[in-house]
Amino acid sequence: MAAAMKRIIAKNVDEYIRSFPAPAKAALEKIRKTIKAAAPKAEELISYGIAGYKYHGMLIYFAGFTNHVSVYPAPRTAEPFKKELAGYKGGKGTVQFPLGKPIPLDLVKRIVKYRVKQNEEKATIKKAVAATSKLTALKKSSDDEQVTAWLNKLEAKVKPEIDAVRKIIRSSSAKLGERIKWNAPSYYYKEDIVTFGPYRNNKILLVFHHPAVVKIKSALLEGNYKDRRLVYFNNKAEATKNKKELSRIITAIIKTIDKK
Repeated sequence: MAAAMKRIIAKNVDEYIRSFPAPAKAALEKIRKTIKAAAPKAEELISYGIAGYKYHGMLIYFAGFTNHVSVYPAPRTAEPFKKELAGYKGGKGTVQFPLGKPIPLDLVKRIVKYRVKQNEEKATIKKAVAATSKLTALKKSSDDEQVTAWLNKLEAKVKPEIDAVRKIIRSSSAKLGERIKWNAPSYYYKEDIVTFGPYRNNKILLVFHHPAVVKIKSALLEGNYKDRRLVYFNNKAEATKNKKELSRIITAIIKTIDKK
């Protein structure tokens, strides 16, 4: 890229443009006016020592040089501009307009409007991603709070028993989510897999309700139901003893879900 006509540290765009001789000054003023008209909401500033505009991020730069003025980024590879911009010198993302020739202001206008649309689309996507992330975080927080509230309602002697089995289930796969469903802690990965059943007769009950469980052979699985199996533990010690097998059952179901 050619060296700039003058190297100054301008405080604002007015000062930047005034620093150039008449031909460059006139060209820069025309480009500036065109950018303002095409992007009225954009903020004018000096960035990297040259004039520019921000709108949902950096929008466009324009600069003066010895024999030309430049505008960038220029969408040289975009179909609406590829052929037209090929007629002007410049780098991969820059277009140079030679001094002494009419500045193609309509082209500048279209470039700016194209950049406005690009930045607006990026901003919309970014906003959507941020909103989704926030909702996910809120949902996770809400799920955690609901599970905690459920546990706090348990009898003092029951809570540590249930909580120990919860930890075994959660440690079986990082893919598992936990929430309250069917009025008890439930574990899922794209689909529901296993849920705590009622604590009765001092036994911990797990209900595996994913259909894939019926194809899994395990001494832990009880019942001959069409689409579910049950697992009973007398206490957390028994659950801990069978941790490996319980994890194997859950992992097998997750693998089945991933194959879909």
